Amino acid sequence: MTERRSLSRRMIAFLCVALLLASIAPMLTLSFYNHAFYDDYGFSLLTHQAWQNTGSPIDVLQAALENTIGIRHTWEGTYTTSFISTFQPAIFGEDAYWVTTFLLLGTLLLSLFYFLRQSLHILLGMDSASVAAAFGILGFVMVQFVPDAGESFYWFNGGVAYTLLWSLMLATAGAWIRFAGIHGRGKTIAFYLLLLVLTILVGGAKYTTALFAVLAASCATVFAFIRKHPKKWAYLSLTVFLIACFIFSISAPGNAVRAKTLSGGMSPVKAVIEAVYFGLALLGHSITLPLIAVLVVLVALALPALEKSHYRFAHPLWFTLAVLALFSAQLAPTLYTGNYLGDGRVLNTYYFTLVILLAQLALYWAGFILRTGKRYFSQAALPVVSQTKTNHIRIAALLVAAVLLIVGCVSYHPDGSASYGPQNMAGGSALRSLISGQAADYDAAMDQRDAVLNDEAQTAVILTPITDAPASFMGDALTSDNLDYVLSLYAEYYDKAVVQLTQGDE
Repeated sequence: MTERRSLSRRMIAFLCVALLLASIAPMLTLSFYNHAFYDDYGFSLLTHQAWQNTGSPIDVLQAALENTIGIRHTWEGTYTTSFISTFQPAIFGEDAYWVTTFLLLGTLLLSLFYFLRQSLHILLGMDSASVAAAFGILGFVMVQFVPDAGESFYWFNGGVAYTLLWSLMLATAGAWIRFAGIHGRGKTIAFYLLLLVLTILVGGAKYTTALFAVLAASCATVFAFIRKHPKKWAYLSLTVFLIACFIFSISAPGNAVRAKTLSGGMSPVKAVIEAVYFGLALLGHSITLPLIAVLVVLVALALPALEKSHYRFAHPLWFTLAVLALFSAQLAPTLYTGNYLGDGRVLNTYYFTLVILLAQLALYWAGFILRTGKRYFSQAALPVVSQTKTNHIRIAALLVAAVLLIVGCVSYHPDGSASYGPQNMAGGSALRSLISGQAADYDAAMDQRDAVLNDEAQTAVILTPITDAPASFMGDALTSDNLDYVLSLYAEYYDKAVVQLTQGDE
């Protein structure tokens, strides 16, 4: 019987991971047709020039550091995102931009797997097959229903600033869990140093991500002291260091410069109040049938581990309030600056956080219900439920979840879409662009533009906007509202005397 149950879990894991891989295959394929966009050029002016002039990685690194320092004084203090953004792949060749999607999507999924491995296997005791299944379904719903796939996975500058650093934060959370079980002086010191490096990087993330990390680390540290964990002082030092990095980031002179370009800022108190309001609104807006289906599957997979867990799950209401507070807090920075909830790339990280937090919340409540049920009914003369019937109940739950997932995919209707269906999901949209030939046409048109811009013999370049771009891509920057800025970027990046539009397009 044990072998059959194990085989069943392995089959579920195989199906879940296969679903994830099948859904991202069109997305990765589409990336080979992608091209740099907008701030990709602005943030990599110095590194591109260094590579073109010297071809030296050392010179490129020096240019990246110089650019990061300059951005700190003229635009913003998020040093990690500013530094990484200077290495957008197209500086090494226009056709290298496909690396963007592989980097952003790959980092997200690897970080998710690592975090789930630590939180579900190490903490809860779920078996490896169930963890793999949880990774498959959570990865599927996080990627396919992301609010803006273009800004998350196909734009290097925007994706690095939000998706990549959010993923790094999630990996750091997994490393915090792993650190608790590290033994031996040498291993402990080495892992602690690794956590210090990760802390420095997360501290230089965008403020929505960095603030969430600070608050989550503070909660984990308080919990470590309450539980009298032997590494509580190490966790406290990491939290203090993270706060110091965050303060260093928000105190950058460039933040004041950038603030002047925004309007409608508010007081800190009002930002906190609105963060709670919009946090609850986003929760209601983002909880969809596919997400509910995934949570049902996750709980069904975790039930055996939850039943054996040594955790008491004794404070579900307090845990729920903490989850709601953490989720809402990340909205405060953009509200405070007057940028409302932020652009699509910011909303993406809110959604990623929502999925992870709801998964933890569902597991906690499931553990609480199991513990409560045992306590109240342990003495009752209830009929014994056989293992076969228990398996049938679990299979029924999984079938219900599968139906919910299918219905949710068929009825998927993101904001602004003119249709319902899986073609609006990230993978479905990518597949549609590939099959229709739209991606190939866009790539060909952009290749022609790149050839003209890289032609040293042409100092004055005339460009034609491209209006038909795949929905997953950021599109053509020449169709944006800030046209003068884009044209000046092209001119400076490609060392042209002037770049302008064809007659009739100005």
